[in-house]
Amino acid sequence: MASNDRAATADNANDLVEHESTYAAFVGLAEIAVALLLCILLCLVLWGLEGQGFVALVGAIVAHIAAAVGAVTGARWRAVAPVFALLGLACIVLK
Repeated sequence: MASNDRAATADNANDLVEHESTYAAFVGLAEIAVALLLCILLCLVLWGLEGQGFVALVGAIVAHIAAAVGAVTGARWRAVAPVFALLGLACIVLK
């Protein structure tokens, strides 16, 4: 019969640190992904406006760069937030 000696219990935290670090990394990735997707949505809005395709392309490139910087530096969504604000402002102004 299979031995059950090494079963996890509530007071046995063998790899709790690894679980918490993995969860923190997942949450960080989810934050960056949501912020980047919102920026892409604003770029699509800009692209739909007459003659603003170049602005949308530049915005998408800058948003991807900001997301990469946020992922590397640990700033997460805070690195993408200024790009999101500028894209939102561009959507309002270039309307």
